[in-house]
Amino acid sequence: MEAFIVSARKYRPQHFNTVVGQTHITNTLKNAIAHKQLAQAYLFCGPRGIGKTTCARIFAKTINCFNITSEGEACDKCESCSSFNEGASLNVYELDAASNNSVEDIRNLVDQVRFAPQLGEYKVYVIDEVHMLSNAAFNAFLKTLEEPPKHAKFILATTEKHKIIPTILSRCQVFNFNRIKNEDIAKHLAFIAKNENITFEPEALHVIAQKADGALRDALSIFDQMVAFTGNHLSYKAIVENLHVLDFDYYFKITDFLLDQKLAEVMLTFDDILKKGFDAHNFINGLGEHLRNVLVSRDPQTVQLLEISDNLKPKYAEQALKCPQTFILKCLALISKTDVNYKSAKNPRLLVEMSLMQMAYMNASGNGAEKKNELAENPFQTATAVMAVNTTVSTPVPTNTIKALHTEEKIVKTAEKPIVPFSELKIKAQFSLKEVVKANMPSVNQTIATENKEVVFENKAFDGETLMKAIHAFALIKNEAGNRQLFTTITTAKIEISDTNVVTLNIFNEAQKEILVSVKQDFLDFVRKELNNNTIGLDIRIEAAEESAAKAYKPSDKFKLLAEKNPSLLELKKRLGLELDY
Repeated sequence: MEAFIVSARKYRPQHFNTVVGQTHITNTLKNAIAHKQLAQAYLFCGPRGIGKTTCARIFAKTINCFNITSEGEACDKCESCSSFNEGASLNVYELDAASNNSVEDIRNLVDQVRFAPQLGEYKVYVIDEVHMLSNAAFNAFLKTLEEPPKHAKFILATTEKHKIIPTILSRCQVFNFNRIKNEDIAKHLAFIAKNENITFEPEALHVIAQKADGALRDALSIFDQMVAFTGNHLSYKAIVENLHVLDFDYYFKITDFLLDQKLAEVMLTFDDILKKGFDAHNFINGLGEHLRNVLVSRDPQTVQLLEISDNLKPKYAEQALKCPQTFILKCLALISKTDVNYKSAKNPRLLVEMSLMQMAYMNASGNGAEKKNELAENPFQTATAVMAVNTTVSTPVPTNTIKALHTEEKIVKTAEKPIVPFSELKIKAQFSLKEVVKANMPSVNQTIATENKEVVFENKAFDGETLMKAIHAFALIKNEAGNRQLFTTITTAKIEISDTNVVTLNIFNEAQKEILVSVKQDFLDFVRKELNNNTIGLDIRIEAAEESAAKAYKPSDKFKLLAEKNPSLLELKKRLGLELDY
């Protein structure tokens, strides 16, 4: 049987221009060789299978070539290149630091550095997985790495740069290799398939590229495995079946069902996916990747971010026209939350199914918007109801506030008392916003205008009534935005204004203080803009709770009180030798 050579070895690049997806590295090395600006040490960093060792070998071969081309490539004809291609070159010494990581191994390497090359100008020492060296080995290597002989060049390769000590990093030129794009991997696989007379479908090669996750060596290994499975034709269906990858059609169908709110079809499709042996976690992550591709397909400027075959791009563009952007963003947020909680869930399938249920009705929010508009027609009733609800679930509210709320409800039901405008209100030095809520409630359809240009304040004077209106408007806007707890906190607080324009909000507990602190800057920005005064400040204080008049007395307290009124009790206690029961 003829010896089989795997594609990763058979098609290993022999020149810089054949290295896939690392042009920023290869161009730098070629320019350094052309200008004879070679450093004594290089550090190649990056994930597995992307060409670190390959580039090190090409570099060693090129700098020893006797006839370097004008493009900075080895000639492949001279004696040095021939011995290198045949694997007989003595100018390249490779050391696996994973299994040779002791001080003794490094000392043996340092001893060999002294000898000059027999053929060529340089000896290149390639140390793979250099992060596996011990600290003692690193320290033994420092001096030689910093000041090696003229003929010695070191190339260190690692997948974990953070494990290398800083003294090594400072002595090397660091090159960071990138993950190879799926498109580049697919093109390289297509080139190999043509050379091997293997027919293929472009989608099949893209599936292999995605499975490889940016590592070309992994992609070539999968490619050999798939060729052995399918023969001389790589079809998309066969690749998906053998690699246990979920078909794109499932994601397209589920997305359409979600848009049409067909929950039954979604659940049945998900059940079919599980019956075929696919993991629910992989499915939900795959759905997130699919929706991400749909999102970037909406804009012509971001279409280039798609790492899929050209045949699939029209399908994504077609579905992107159906999907609202808000729907996609909400679904992606929900998928991200599901991904985080998946491992800790006791029933993972139910977790994924609940997420699908929520996504199926993500667009069914029109009724909520209509209800909100209906409530906005009667803002006074809305705000009163909100205050009544929040006072039952939040911190204790003073009795006078609850009475005020009951009074407001009567106003809404009977409408006997007219609404007093702000211009007729009498503002005291110390007042409570709940009194103004009881008297008047302006429309909640006000919005906070946000402008990018810088606001110039005239620092106009203002009175308590104007301040009251501004604070009240801020509370209503926050209530309309859904922050009902903040609305209740502001409307139940006692408000004071000092001579230095510092607004003091007197509240009842720490929970209310945290709520106000979180919106302090928004509060100041809004009030300053409304009153056109940049000197307004805010102080938040917690009022001390009134101590209860009733006090529980201990037996000793009772005896002491009685003894003060009748001193003869003390004499009686002494004569009889009585002890108090504490």
